[in-house]
Amino acid sequence: MRLLAKPHQWLAIGSFSVDYGTRVFVNGEEVRNVGRVSDNPEEAIPKVRYMTIPLYSGDTGEIEILYQYSNYVHNDGGFIQSTNISTPENIDEYQRGVAVWSLLLGSGLIFLMFWFLLCASIQKRREYAALALCCLVIACRNQFFFSEYLLDPDYNFYWEYRVMILDVAFIPATALYLLYAFFPKAIGRKMPCILGGVFVVITALHWILEIRDLVDLCHISYYCCIPFLLWSIFGILRYYLKEARPDRRDVLVLGAVGYLIVMLIREGVSSGESQMVTHFGITPFVMVICLMILAVVINARIQRQVVALEQVNQENQLLQQMNEMNRDFLRMVAHELKTPLTVISGYAQLEERQLEKGMHTDKSPGRLKTIRDEADRLGVMVSKLMDYTYGKSRDVEMSVVNVQDLLIYATSVMTPVCAKRENRLRFQNKGDYKVWGNAELLLQVLINLIANASRFTEKGVISIDIEEEAEDIVFHVSDTGCGISPEVVPHIFEKGYTTGGGNGLGLAVCLETVRLHDGDMELVSTGPNGTRFRFSIPKWKE
Repeated sequence: MRLLAKPHQWLAIGSFSVDYGTRVFVNGEEVRNVGRVSDNPEEAIPKVRYMTIPLYSGDTGEIEILYQYSNYVHNDGGFIQSTNISTPENIDEYQRGVAVWSLLLGSGLIFLMFWFLLCASIQKRREYAALALCCLVIACRNQFFFSEYLLDPDYNFYWEYRVMILDVAFIPATALYLLYAFFPKAIGRKMPCILGGVFVVITALHWILEIRDLVDLCHISYYCCIPFLLWSIFGILRYYLKEARPDRRDVLVLGAVGYLIVMLIREGVSSGESQMVTHFGITPFVMVICLMILAVVINARIQRQVVALEQVNQENQLLQQMNEMNRDFLRMVAHELKTPLTVISGYAQLEERQLEKGMHTDKSPGRLKTIRDEADRLGVMVSKLMDYTYGKSRDVEMSVVNVQDLLIYATSVMTPVCAKRENRLRFQNKGDYKVWGNAELLLQVLINLIANASRFTEKGVISIDIEEEAEDIVFHVSDTGCGISPEVVPHIFEKGYTTGGGNGLGLAVCLETVRLHDGDMELVSTGPNGTRFRFSIPKWKE
């Protein structure tokens, strides 16, 4: 190459060396030797570096530039790089611009690779692993960044060349894996497994074959990716036509990965014809754009999964609450069924003792009737429990309840229970009162209160007093027992709270039952002389 410039002019050229070893002469003198050029393959040392060469026009202004290179690497030979000629200041500015751009882009992709690897290890998402692989492969695709900044200046070119060709061969496979990472259901598991097996073989061949055959092997790797690409496209189309409709996130992913694949095809076609494509590639630019789009999509998917996880947690909490309610319900049912069984057992044992002694009293028919009534009441409770369980009836039936009848039945049922601890049970009714409610539930309230009073009273008196207050009928249940401890008083109506070995549901059920009747219940007093409870039920009106 001969140039004619102004005499005594300083110029400079900036370019990559001709591939695989270059010697540069200016006006017959050697000024740069990249690697070693020789006609002996054993002595030749190939290498690729970026060159900045000063030029001086001398007295005549003539400058002769001669490139000499030796190629024992590529079957088709290297190609002459485009060479920029200008003032030293311009060439230096151009070289620094190329270096800064290449360093920022390459190091940025390496940083993102480590970031995505960290995200993949923490969140266990294949999308991050695929992005990390793409960042590594495309960062090393930039030959200027790879050889100038990642490798030692005295690197082994043959090793670097094999790595570079292998890296270029892996680019389409990483794009396909990226497509699979975002659409695993559509593509299926077979494709990445088979593709991985193919590239294991290609990787092994890259280190076995002669270095002259590596470019052809790289082309073969691109051809191998074509059927997998068609397979993936077919799987995605079939999935969204039959099983689901793509949303905006899926469309963005398909557009970004599709754009990346198109640019990869263009790069493969243009490689070897353009210095920019050969040494820098065009995929780093495209990869940055894809990363921005795919990062947004991954974040949106994570947010959607977080929302779904919160919903699942809420459902689990609701199920736990329902299970707790079911356990409370079962404990309450067991508590309610226990009293009739206790009464039946008590009267049956009493009659059994009388029969063993051969004694029959006038009270036997009454006791047998109580046993029968309690058995009938137990059967009614079980029937209602079954109706409630199967959803047939969950409403409480209200009717007119005669308070006098309620008290007579409660005392007849609980008298033998109280007698076990030598307690007397009495009631006082000052009028013919009637209330609006459920007789069985109100009876159970009285039975629970009497049973609790008898449990903490011995050789005492348990009293039931009835009086009228405004629109309510007030029931007073008192005993002469030992009373309730002050530290226990604040918790007596709490479900599950107990100090006597029970299930802690008696008073809680009583309170809920009274409130179901639009009434109220409270502890009036307690102490060493006894305890007094009261609850009110609205009167029945014509």
